[in-house]
Amino acid sequence: MIKIVCKNVILGFFALLIAIVVSGTIQTWAANPNLDGDSHPTRLKLNECIADVKEVTAWDEKETLDAAHKICNIRQSHAKQKVRFLASLKKLREQYQNYTNHGFDKQLPTAIADSWTIVKSCIDFKEGFTYPHNVALLSVPEDIRSGCYSLGSSLVESALFNETQ
Repeated sequence: MIKIVCKNVILGFFALLIAIVVSGTIQTWAANPNLDGDSHPTRLKLNECIADVKEVTAWDEKETLDAAHKICNIRQSHAKQKVRFLASLKKLREQYQNYTNHGFDKQLPTAIADSWTIVKSCIDFKEGFTYPHNVALLSVPEDIRSGCYSLGSSLVESALFNETQ
């Protein structure tokens, strides 16, 4: 009888431990989802952009180079807006993490998750209305993400305290 009780307690403890680990993993993933999809914000070198353009076009050298410069610029904008969004979330977290007035400390995780949801919904909405071909296969996903991260940044930044007040 004692063996069965001890075994059940140990199994219950392991089940609880696994539940805690899994829930922590899910929250971490939900807080920072990968929204890159068909975009490549880390392929910023000109030779990478040229290689990508050559994969989807059969253009001459000048057209390929011009398109590659444009793709690299769009990817840089995407990367910049993503960094801006992440920085705004970090600042929001820092400003509100110790505020217990009005339940801000409880609202903060929801607000951060909602911010990611808004960016993802923006991407999904815009991608639902685009059918790119040729070199646009490279530019459209980057442009969409740049705009959606910018939208998310502006929303989060609007909730930040103005430090001059």
